[in-house]
Amino acid sequence: MKYIYQDSTELPVQRDFIEDLKSLIDITARVIPLENSIIELKCKNKEALHELNNRITGMDIFEEKLSSLVNKLLKDIGTEDLISCTDAILITCSENLGRKREILAIESRKIESGAAQEYQKVESKVLEVLTPFLISGIYGAEKRFELSGSINGVSGVMEGSVSGMQYYYRLWFTEEPLTVERLIGSLSLPGWTRTGILRKEEKIKMQDLSEFLVSSLEYDSEKNVRLILENKKANRKFRIEGGGSNYFVYEDEREITADKDLGSFVDMTTLVKIPEKIQNYLRENIRTYTLSKVLLDEEDAVSTNQIFDCLKVIAEQYGVIVHECLARGHNKEEITIKMEEADGTRTEKYISKAEMYTRLSDVGSEGVEIAEILGVDSRAQIKDSKYLIV
Repeated sequence: MKYIYQDSTELPVQRDFIEDLKSLIDITARVIPLENSIIELKCKNKEALHELNNRITGMDIFEEKLSSLVNKLLKDIGTEDLISCTDAILITCSENLGRKREILAIESRKIESGAAQEYQKVESKVLEVLTPFLISGIYGAEKRFELSGSINGVSGVMEGSVSGMQYYYRLWFTEEPLTVERLIGSLSLPGWTRTGILRKEEKIKMQDLSEFLVSSLEYDSEKNVRLILENKKANRKFRIEGGGSNYFVYEDEREITADKDLGSFVDMTTLVKIPEKIQNYLRENIRTYTLSKVLLDEEDAVSTNQIFDCLKVIAEQYGVIVHECLARGHNKEEITIKMEEADGTRTEKYISKAEMYTRLSDVGSEGVEIAEILGVDSRAQIKDSKYLIV
């Protein structure tokens, strides 16, 4: 399947852009009310705590002024007969206000504890709503994967970043060990071995690593790779790292590719295919995934209520393609793309600016701002931001 504009130019991202647009609108409509509810809760709890603190402060001021007043009267009258009376007044006041302060302090702690639980509940819901979208719906993001494997299976993490926004996923794969054969296919690497019956001598021997386990895998958007391969006894270890057409192979810490004799036996045509093999594995074998964290400018975007700002970052990327769809399309009120099958058959898919604006404006002022960034509001001015798409 190939995705193209109406003038037959390929889209910069080969995805169903209309469906992604609808997903972005849906996510906005679901997550903005959640974030606003957290903000409202924080304001409500802040006001309640402020009121309690004011009451405690008022008690402190009253006790201080009462002490000053009683001591002034005692000094002015100047008789020792009043000391026991003034002491009793101040002690009674202190004890009474102390009990009141403790009650208010307990109430404050209850509010703070309950608020933390309320925030966590809504914040978890925000991450849950964003989970299916962010993993593949952010255009131009740089991604990095780290996987670890054992005989019990494979798990890992994915980190994505774009325009100051970062997001992290926990990944779980099919519950079976990841062997070299399953990831790459057939792979053999050279090594020295001693052969001969009467006279031992060192010769180069190719070792089949197909049954080795992939214990560690690192991969990023630039197609840089780092693999650690171990046999089942864990007494032999190989490392493959590199990218493009440059790869380096190590056995333990000794570089095979730097050895003038061994290096020539390394099949680079097999190694340069590793990134494609990893992409296929990631695409086909991720069983479940969970969004664990979203950052904006290195701050937790969920707890600091900056998810709306994250959506604006994403919308800027989408707005570039919306602008191109309108510029290259026949109907300036519709965002249209074409989908071309392998046999050349083409079908069109579209969504109107009016529909998008209506759905987003129902969200409130935040939705209207997203609509303006996307360029589906007549007042919006889309800047030339093609550089945003990677």
